[in-house]
Amino acid sequence: MKYFLSGSVIIILILIALFGYRQNIFSYNTLPYDDEQHGLDDQIIINFSHVVAENTPKGMAAEKFAQLVEEKSDGRVIVKIYPNGMLYNDETEIEALRENEIQMIAPTFSKMTDLLPNWQVLDLPFIIDNNEELKTVLTGPLSEKLLQELNSINIKGLTFWNNGFKQIASTSPIINVEDFYEKRVRMMPSNILKQQFLLLGAEPIPTSFGNVYYDLQNKQVDAQENTISNIYSKRFYTMENHITLSNHGILCYAVMINEDFWNNLDEDIKAIILQSLEEIQDWQFEQAQQMNEKELNSLMQMKDVKIYKLQDSDRKQWKAKIQPIYEVYRKQYDENYLNEFLEELKKEQIIK
Repeated sequence: MKYFLSGSVIIILILIALFGYRQNIFSYNTLPYDDEQHGLDDQIIINFSHVVAENTPKGMAAEKFAQLVEEKSDGRVIVKIYPNGMLYNDETEIEALRENEIQMIAPTFSKMTDLLPNWQVLDLPFIIDNNEELKTVLTGPLSEKLLQELNSINIKGLTFWNNGFKQIASTSPIINVEDFYEKRVRMMPSNILKQQFLLLGAEPIPTSFGNVYYDLQNKQVDAQENTISNIYSKRFYTMENHITLSNHGILCYAVMINEDFWNNLDEDIKAIILQSLEEIQDWQFEQAQQMNEKELNSLMQMKDVKIYKLQDSDRKQWKAKIQPIYEVYRKQYDENYLNEFLEELKKEQIIK
């Protein structure tokens, strides 16, 4: 037994020596230079996390942005996209960005209002009437001022992306103001949105986007406001099959990057990122509009889905009910933002 063990140890040592020799483990010679490996070492990775599906305005814009950055940088910069809340949900992604665990996100502006309360100016309902006005606001001086506020929380604001107008999706028809009474309506965390639904007689329920489907399945909410593209891509219509085309508010995303990460980038890389965002801006707005129109048409073909267009008389009724909300903003937040908002829209209307 003793000789057997000794022999086994010797054999194992011989095998290790042979393996080491063949793999060149014991060689002190420098490994040959690998151009490809050097390129990988210099590569910059930007992890971009978001919570919606790939086939949505934000999802498609993120993919196109990533492609452009890689092309313009000749592969030096790779933007890795993580959709559908794969890494973080809409309640955790902002902190993850600030900690540089991810480098880019594009949350809805409403998600930023706890940290930046003035951003709630974009949550105010019935101010923007059409896509032209929406684009004017999201690309004008007000948008720049809002993005600059991100500097105070170690975030660099880059641009806004559009997802169009919000509609009401519900388990039962919501057309008249009275239909809102005691309805549990899912909302994003924003005091203005909370006030909006309270004024309409509903019960606002704040919950993350990732929990909406679960909450509907378990009958914890009765309705929500959202864009057609989100209602369609997440199949909310299978439970909220009554959709009122109200266009009462807007949904857009603030594209942002960790400020320390941004400051450490070379100027040419920063330029590539900004050029890529600027290049897709018109395309992104058009895609959002076309996608919402296309998917609305698909919903209209479904027998179990009921679509209601909000009539002028009902719209006036909704507006009258929520009229106090503008004064709430003026008293609680910086009214200069609202004044500038209205001024930009006035200019747009004059130009027309």
